[in-house]
Amino acid sequence: MATKINDIIKDSIKRINQEKKIFTPSNYQEIFCQVAKEKGFILEDCRQLEKYIEKLDKKIKNEIKNFNVKNLDELFMFLSSRLHRSLKNDDSKVIEALYFLVKRLLQTITVLHNKKARELAENTLKNINNKTDAKSINLFKDIWFDFLTSYDDSFLNKIDGYCTTDKNDLREFVNSILRCLNTNNEKELYKKLAPLIIATLAPSIASGIDDDLAEISYELRNAPEILATDSIQDDIKRMIKKRVQLDKNELKKKFSEVDKILFEIEKRLLSLINSSSSSNKNVIKVRNELKEIDIKADTFEIVQKKLISIADSLEYETRTLNNKMQENQKMIKQLKLRNEKLENALIVAKKESKEDFLTKLSSRRALDDELKKIEDAYKRYKIDYSLCFIDIDHFKNINDTYGHDAGDIVLSALGKILKRFTREVDFIGRYGGEEFLVILPSTELKSATEFAEKIRSIIANFKFIYKNERIDVKVSIGVSERKYCKNSQDTLKQADDMLYRAKQSGRNRICSIKNS
Repeated sequence: MATKINDIIKDSIKRINQEKKIFTPSNYQEIFCQVAKEKGFILEDCRQLEKYIEKLDKKIKNEIKNFNVKNLDELFMFLSSRLHRSLKNDDSKVIEALYFLVKRLLQTITVLHNKKARELAENTLKNINNKTDAKSINLFKDIWFDFLTSYDDSFLNKIDGYCTTDKNDLREFVNSILRCLNTNNEKELYKKLAPLIIATLAPSIASGIDDDLAEISYELRNAPEILATDSIQDDIKRMIKKRVQLDKNELKKKFSEVDKILFEIEKRLLSLINSSSSSNKNVIKVRNELKEIDIKADTFEIVQKKLISIADSLEYETRTLNNKMQENQKMIKQLKLRNEKLENALIVAKKESKEDFLTKLSSRRALDDELKKIEDAYKRYKIDYSLCFIDIDHFKNINDTYGHDAGDIVLSALGKILKRFTREVDFIGRYGGEEFLVILPSTELKSATEFAEKIRSIIANFKFIYKNERIDVKVSIGVSERKYCKNSQDTLKQADDMLYRAKQSGRNRICSIKNS
């Protein structure tokens, strides 16, 4: 079945070239359905036009036949035109609402090819036939706009492990898949997988490593095709178990201090329970809350919240202790001091949060940690990497012109774009303000520069909308590669210098360490 579909795709592309048609989604779908029908295939997607027309009344069907409507775009244009003609000339609000609704529909249809988009389109068409007031139409316009801005096509990245594709050009995307279908790229795939597997075998938290991992890394770098053998797969499984154990041991060590604090608090609470009278019930409640903390099951953030709650309860209880507690002022002061240290530790932990609250990307702290890890991999296993330093051009003007809320929306949308168009192995973070940093493992300068240019182009052409007004957003990007620098900090500095050069050269451009 897959082979027959591939034949239909090849014949469709061939016929489009023979007929010298422009390679658009609508033209491709029309030719694809013709070829499928000739080869005896009845595909559900090819019956979309018939399905829509079947739902219309007889009069509109006859008009569609007279206009010889051939595809969905022509059908939507016909229905939109007919709706405009059916409205009263003085109903300007409804006309304006319909205009923006159709605009949103056309914008979405040109970039989406999935079931959810089709179902939303069918639902919209069904409702606008019965509801033509401006309020209803504006409601559907907003639903379409939300769908368009939140649409995520990162599922296309799944093919990156098998083919190098241009996802912004449908024709080139199909051609690249066809090339992959006709090429035995197994060996190239092993070459790409080998450095990634080496990187994943290194402990992500613990710093310890042994000779076995170094030996496996050497074998994979020199003969990546051995990934297909059972022996190397068993070795990799064994090393993964060892890596997991090393990370567990490191986490256990990190939580040991928290265990000590919990133990000391519990001892104090036991003493308070035995000596207190008026606050005995409340102290027992605090002790029970303390027992609910599970270092093994709870995340560190949950432990923090529970400790804050317990600290607040202890602070209250210390103010209501009876005369016996007053005789033990020294112990109370020690407990308060411990609480203050715990609160300070929690404040520090909050500052060290690894996620940026606005963009949901990694924070500056997380970027620094990741840079240390990838630098360690470079020193140990010679796994090269590149950095892309991204800065929004004239961001202050955006805040001054549209307001800080608009600036926050631009930053959040830019974070989503970077997530969508990067690989899973890449590390993205907000470096500060309107600056972003992308760490590209196992990536040479040329590929990193091509990636930076793709991101620059996507952002330059992306529709940033705030209160129905488009905001023009451009970025400048500096690119550096580790092997041309002394260390990780020098690599970061070189990327920053290239960013500065891009700004000085006119903005909205790329500067790399080699072409500077």
